[in-house]
Amino acid sequence: MPPRPEEKPENPPDAAAAPMQAQSVLLVEDQSLVRAGMKTMLHIVEPELLITEAGSYEEALRKLQQYKIDFVLLDIDLRSEKSGLDLLAHIREQELPVKVIMLSASDDHDTVMHCIASGASGYIAKSSGNESVFAEALSTVLNDGVFLPASILSLPRPGLGAERLPLAKSLADFALSPRMTEVLYYLCQGMPNKSIARQMGISEGTVRKTYVSELLRHFKVTRRTELIIEVSRLGLRVPRPTPVAQA
Repeated sequence: MPPRPEEKPENPPDAAAAPMQAQSVLLVEDQSLVRAGMKTMLHIVEPELLITEAGSYEEALRKLQQYKIDFVLLDIDLRSEKSGLDLLAHIREQELPVKVIMLSASDDHDTVMHCIASGASGYIAKSSGNESVFAEALSTVLNDGVFLPASILSLPRPGLGAERLPLAKSLADFALSPRMTEVLYYLCQGMPNKSIARQMGISEGTVRKTYVSELLRHFKVTRRTELIIEVSRLGLRVPRPTPVAQA
């Protein structure tokens, strides 16, 4: 397994005695000053984060190969031949187990929806407000939530007008089974059904026909993108699946 950012790969500590590992973030932003400011903000929100940086598509590919990454904060416009959307597509094609949160100067509806449909699990508009708004967005995604711009969350759902689910206190209010919760986590991470099936050791048909269909019914939506929007609107935290202990 690749080492995590800011960790030394040699002489790893004893696994039984090691504390829970801090989350690792790959920050992909082509402007160095903006990247430095975002890195500072990340450390304010979560001081224990392991942060590595990339200023281009190519450098980001190298860092993804070199390190074990949990989150990618990815600027859409990398001002090069390859954009952030190209990197998002690569991550999903390679089935890398990372959450990708897109960063952009705008919250254009079509762009946000395209990112979600392409496998992003969050979208932060860098111009969406003051530092407290940006800090809230970062805190949400780093704590297993989904953050989307208010301009997306306020839209009526197709075919349902202004009908909404009442705000839930937590995911527990939906009484999901552990396996459904696990599928929901992977869906919010942007993983396609094929990858979810492989991760859970079940068939792709079971993922699609049983778990995804049931989740859509629970949340009263018809598409995966609508499901992710609803999770964000409700402010739900979808916990990471607990690793199965090896015998």
